[in-house]
Amino acid sequence: MTSYTKPTPTAVACPASPTKSDISSNTSQLSYTDDFETLPARGPTSHAHIIDVGAYAKEDGAIKLQDAIVTTLFNVSPHTLKSFVNPTVHTFKAIFGKKDIQLVIWRKGVEVFVTHPSPQFSLTPKPIGTFEHHTSMKAYRFEHLAGFLIGYDGAWRLKLTATNAYAAAKWPDVWAGRFECQGGVAKMTVESAEMDMARRAEVWAGALVEARYWDRKVDVKTT
Repeated sequence: MTSYTKPTPTAVACPASPTKSDISSNTSQLSYTDDFETLPARGPTSHAHIIDVGAYAKEDGAIKLQDAIVTTLFNVSPHTLKSFVNPTVHTFKAIFGKKDIQLVIWRKGVEVFVTHPSPQFSLTPKPIGTFEHHTSMKAYRFEHLAGFLIGYDGAWRLKLTATNAYAAAKWPDVWAGRFECQGGVAKMTVESAEMDMARRAEVWAGALVEARYWDRKVDVKTT
């Protein structure tokens, strides 16, 4: 196993530039780093950036979900993020955490799938960013999930967000979007409107960074 020394972050404060698709406050004081060459700190707001987690505080402003994703992967190791953004790597899947409660970041080509659950309807608290494997039902439960398309210009575009979605415990079914509502207290909801998706994604993004999934066990597979 190759070991990697994480570079000391070079922080750059980058207030978000307001656009019609941005709902973050333009007073954001998030600090990004230039430690990954192809994801510069001063890149467009629709691109992904590495957050300086050493300087991060909740009060710094809203986080873009794509920033939380690449920051998580970079802090696992720069090599992990390099594999994720490498166009010659067709499929990248990283699963974080324990056997029954996990986070998945999954890319095929220019499509990205990420789970971002919340503990709102859970009997026991679980960190946002996990999914559950219900072995008795032979199903995965995704309390929250999001799908992106990454453009050839580097822009990330949310395609949908959803909550309380169930799928058969088969990863091909998950990727194919074969989700269903199992009823009960929490009904499955799907957002497709730009502002609705962005609002939900920002909540998940902050929780993902605060959970520091890069400190947990991670299994990465690429093809």
